Amino acid sequence: MKILFSTIACAVAISSLTLRADPIDEKQFQKLMKETGDIAKRMKPGIDGKDSAQVSKDGARLEEINKQMVAFWQLKKVEKAVKFSEESAASAKLVASSAREQDWEKVKASLQGVMKNCKACHETYREKLDDGSYRIKL
Repeated sequence: MKILFSTIACAVAISSLTLRADPIDEKQFQKLMKETGDIAKRMKPGIDGKDSAQVSKDGARLEEINKQMVAFWQLKKVEKAVKFSEESAASAKLVASSAREQDWEKVKASLQGVMKNCKACHETYREKLDDGSYRIKL
């Protein structure tokens, strides 16, 4: 009985760790934004080529990234950006699962949900600098 309880306690502890994303700093934030851009560039060719493995993998990665964005924005206490990131994570999860099911219309619709939130967040919280780089605008 003690072994079973210990096993269950460990499983609960591990699962709670994997569900929570640790906060990231602004340097990591910038790196993840660039990775998101790279993924976005791969999505159309992946969808057009019906590459379910790649699109599913990219959708899952977008979900992970957006969960990290949730933690980042929560630390900054920017609720609107938290909402954008939560919605993007949920849509990215649908991209991944729909790609595995090869439901390409649902993949496209879910990806539009991600992109809509990205655009809204960028318009609100991203500022272009004179040198062409960007910074977070609060």
